[in-house]
Amino acid sequence: MIAQARVRERAQATLPANNFDLIRLCAALQVGYVHCANHFRTLDADRPLSTLASLFPGVPVFFFISGYLISLSFERNPSWRDYARNRALRIYPATWLCGFFADKVVPPEQFFAWVAAQLTIGQFYNPAFISQPPIWALNGSTWTISVELQFYVLVPLLYGAVALARLPRPRSNLVLLALAALFLALNEVWPGKEPGYGGALGPQLPAALFVPWFWMFLVGVLFQRNSVVLGRWLAGRFVYVALAYVLLASFALHQWQWSLKDSPQPLLFLGLACVTFSAAFSAPALSQRLLRRNDVSYGFYIYHEPVINVLLLTGAATGRAALILAIVVSLVLACASWVLIERPALALKRHPLYVHADRG
Repeated sequence: MIAQARVRERAQATLPANNFDLIRLCAALQVGYVHCANHFRTLDADRPLSTLASLFPGVPVFFFISGYLISLSFERNPSWRDYARNRALRIYPATWLCGFFADKVVPPEQFFAWVAAQLTIGQFYNPAFISQPPIWALNGSTWTISVELQFYVLVPLLYGAVALARLPRPRSNLVLLALAALFLALNEVWPGKEPGYGGALGPQLPAALFVPWFWMFLVGVLFQRNSVVLGRWLAGRFVYVALAYVLLASFALHQWQWSLKDSPQPLLFLGLACVTFSAAFSAPALSQRLLRRNDVSYGFYIYHEPVINVLLLTGAATGRAALILAIVVSLVLACASWVLIERPALALKRHPLYVHADRG
């Protein structure tokens, strides 16, 4: 009876006001900026901006937020049918319409293999006809989409295997910590964590599997299930939390050469998770005031690489002008994607955590 009451209580809970949409947009902009700066060779000239941007890697932030929100969504409505429907509506409509082809002959077998990958969970796959310089990949960002889709499949399995929603919080915390430690250990010995290009499937597969990334997702689940306690320490204190993190990360990067990229050193990721949580619940109405629940982060994330590729292939702009143009065009495409594709699709979700902006 107590366990059932606990499940009903969590299912009826609403997501409090937060800045997750704004944080995701900042994370997407960080990824887009770093990609642009690398491709257009402005990274060194842009310092200290590029140095500051490197302290807040977008991909780990996405994985953390995904763990937080997806686990909360499933706890609130554990219907597998609604869960699968909602996740598909968030990912696939915009992803399927994202892409372009260079002016070249495309082998039919490679083309159909690529199409099959895009329609399922193989968004990471880059066959040989799109693995050529200067772009190397049709869309170098979409490997994370494959990882996210695997996370989505794993959440119901995780909750079903260990009855996570019914466990007392101390016991569920131990389970999540043990699993996070296990996957962190696997991350340390995983054979490849950099997206692989070049046409062959084998080299591209390791980085696109959930195994080396799942520990960050699990930390997001852990934060979600302990949000009330963590909120007492972190909510409303973003400036102090962010300052402490920047000092720690700057020292660790320069003195200890710790990693802070897609697969950050665990202590730095924990600091990044605290910053993200604190930002979400400090001045929590900020995202609503600025974005009006128009979530353009996903569109920017999946469209910026094709825009970069067009500029690289055509030579229409170079250097900082190309960087600015790529970001502006990507934002325009993201807004169009939101209005024409994503928002209408999300309106079809059942029992969402919150309702996005009205179409009017």
